[in-house]
Amino acid sequence: MNTEDAIRTRRTLKVRVDPEHPLPVIKGDEFMKTMEELIELGAQAPFHYESAESQRSGSLQGIEPWRFHALDGDSCRKVLDAFNQNKPQKAPDGIKQMLAAADGLILGTWLPERTRKLSKKFHPNLKNMEHIAATGAAIQNILLAATARGLNAYWSSGGILRKPKVLQFLGIPEHEILLGAIFLFPDEIPESAQTKTGKHAESRGKISDYSDWIKM
Repeated sequence: MNTEDAIRTRRTLKVRVDPEHPLPVIKGDEFMKTMEELIELGAQAPFHYESAESQRSGSLQGIEPWRFHALDGDSCRKVLDAFNQNKPQKAPDGIKQMLAAADGLILGTWLPERTRKLSKKFHPNLKNMEHIAATGAAIQNILLAATARGLNAYWSSGGILRKPKVLQFLGIPEHEILLGAIFLFPDEIPESAQTKTGKHAESRGKISDYSDWIKM
């Protein structure tokens, strides 16, 4: 699939199944390799500013303003098991239903510049705006790469996955801010599953609705 086809055919597909009866995990090491390829392609996105050295942690010392944390199908089910027990906190049904269906999950975070004000997570300054934009571009790269491979994907804002207790449970540094939880779903969706497509896919306007020419 060429780039234009991937852009035009990319669609949101949310898949949900009963969290008490999750789908069996059938994709193993080969799919993990595919997820790594998606992340590597995502990281080809442009970024303007390097991440602050003070915000780099552990083995993730890259200058990129984003971080990606990947969970395979087995790990998705283990997180689901924890949520079913209200650990680390009670989770809404929607997230649990998607974890019960997912073949994999990629959590995309960005690294804010440090702020002296403890009451603020980040300053709404130019650098942070650039970091968010770059991470959004990286996530879109992942979605397009998934589409090119025929994978069903959904970009969630994360919901409860962005909560401090949950980030700590997942081993993600608390200063990272979740921008997107990319769920990767099975190729064949069982009849018992609930599916939902993006609500704005069919309501996009004409180019004249959102673009014009500036004539000097």
